[in-house]
Amino acid sequence: MKKFMGFGLAVFVLFAPLSACFADYHGEDHLCFMQVDMDQDGRVTFQEFEKAYGNDPEKFQAMDQDHDGQLTHDEYEEYVYNQEGSVAKNY
Repeated sequence: MKKFMGFGLAVFVLFAPLSACFADYHGEDHLCFMQVDMDQDGRVTFQEFEKAYGNDPEKFQAMDQDHDGQLTHDEYEEYVYNQEGSVAKNY
């Protein structure tokens, strides 16, 4: 029983953040920031963006509000909220 509870807790800890990524998307098909930020440094480079969204420099530039070549969580969230019509929180 203890092994099962330990396994259940491990599964919850691993998948709770991922489920939160999609919690408020109202059926929209986009990725959460944590999935796109592959090295988990808090910024998304074009190379990371390209792996998730394909070669779309115009979209990346539209998201990159301060034009520093990297997306912050706030830039990503604002774009998703404004452009895709979702309340994209919890990611």
